[in-house]
Amino acid sequence: MAWRMQYRAKIARTREFGMVYDSSTINSFEDDAVSRMYVEEICSLIPSDVGKRIIHDVYLCGKSEKKISADLQISQQGVNKWKRKTLNILLKKLSS
Repeated sequence: MAWRMQYRAKIARTREFGMVYDSSTINSFEDDAVSRMYVEEICSLIPSDVGKRIIHDVYLCGKSEKKISADLQISQQGVNKWKRKTLNILLKKLSS
């Protein structure tokens, strides 16, 4: 029973908080400004408002999919699908 809870916690941690933006690693104001501009530029490539909000909340704010699903009043599975779909769109746009 305990191993199942540990496994679920590990999976949730790696899926939901894999790439949280951490501004504390940036040393100067200039680096911070450039970093923020780059993140905003990448976010502008996302065509849908829902996708933008989900990516922003998951990766920049560090919110869980469950919390976002409550805010948007959709299922957690729906948030996960939006996240995967949006990341695939970004992958295609950035790799071309």
